Amino acid sequence: PRRRASKPPGEFKLYATGEDLVPEMAHAGEGYRFHMTGLTHDERGYPAMNTVAQDKLIGRLREKVLRAADRLTMVEEEAIDGAEVIVISYGITSRVAQKAIEMARARGVKVGKCRLIGVWPFPEKHIRKLAGIAKALVVPEINCGQMVREVERAAAGAARVAGVTHAGGGVHRPEDILKAILEAAQ
Repeated sequence: PRRRASKPPGEFKLYATGEDLVPEMAHAGEGYRFHMTGLTHDERGYPAMNTVAQDKLIGRLREKVLRAADRLTMVEEEAIDGAEVIVISYGITSRVAQKAIEMARARGVKVGKCRLIGVWPFPEKHIRKLAGIAKALVVPEINCGQMVREVERAAAGAARVAGVTHAGGGVHRPEDILKAILEAAQ
């Protein structure tokens, strides 16, 4: 939550921060004048399109997000407890993965689902926890394996990680994800 401005209007800088990296907020109608833009800006809010200003702003925003990573990461889970295999998916692939999960369950496989609602900040601690529950994590993704590498890094060898990559042009076939689930359950 933003704190209210503590300095008088002439001294206030809209994007100046303290230890927590969260700027104070001036409220409209209270005598503060400031400029807001989506451009890279300085502490007053004025555009500053240079490397020093960009490095300072982007560095602060990145650090702010990373400090709050545990509060910002969001996942949707289903049937995680007792799962032998957990499918970790995101985006449109999650719908196709759901079908594959249902097909695997119909065959008696104990399979859970973890849908990443956001991929950054990456839910590293959560993936590490899942790796301690299941013997394998299956990661279907519409790209060439970028997310599976993140899952492998977070799992840190606690569970096997199997990628089901698909370069695009359409979605996965549920049967391809099912095959990976069945192989991971062996």
